[in-house]
Amino acid sequence: MLRHDMHLIIITPPDDILDEPEVVCRIVQQSSATVHLRKPGQSDRQIADYLKQVPAAFHRRIMVHDHPDLLFHFDLRGIHFSEKERMRSLPDVRQFRLAMPGCRLSSAFHRIADIPEPDGLFDYILLSPVFDSISKQNYRAAFEHADLKRFLSRTDDTVFALGGLDAQRAVTAASLGFKGIAVLGAIWGSSSPAIVAGQLSAVCRGIDTRLVHERHGPSGFRK
Repeated sequence: MLRHDMHLIIITPPDDILDEPEVVCRIVQQSSATVHLRKPGQSDRQIADYLKQVPAAFHRRIMVHDHPDLLFHFDLRGIHFSEKERMRSLPDVRQFRLAMPGCRLSSAFHRIADIPEPDGLFDYILLSPVFDSISKQNYRAAFEHADLKRFLSRTDDTVFALGGLDAQRAVTAASLGFKGIAVLGAIWGSSSPAIVAGQLSAVCRGIDTRLVHERHGPSGFRK
């Protein structure tokens, strides 16, 4: 029977840090994570300059936030559309999917009610905040675990948890039915981001999401 390992996404900090592209390279080398390159307010050229500092061999591990034109210049894993960008131009997102069928697409949601019926537009979606944020003060979890379990037990979407994730909460997220986690604060708030990324990656590879979810059951009670 095939395993379904917990997938790990590491989101870059919104503001540049010292030697960040080099740190991202070490994260890619020491973990199985997909890196989400998110730099709000930066231009295509600024993101391109960032990518040029990362070896081309690592580009297939990078999803860029809201700069779809860069796919024509770099062999990236795909594009993540923020909630704002998705709501502003959903027809353009659909057109982009048709034009780039081999590209991975993802997007972010903050309410279960806003998530549409699965239609193949996004390869996965991020739902947040699932836990109290590590990197943002007073950014609290927005969902009851019972509501998450009900939704995740019936949806065909691939849903990843975002907000307050660390190694311990990765197991909790799997028990709720999430197929992966997206992490920011636990990585960049540490003194050794690449080492923490490697440790968290090992934790995620040790979680079979299918078995964890079955063991806890859709009702939330351990079987």
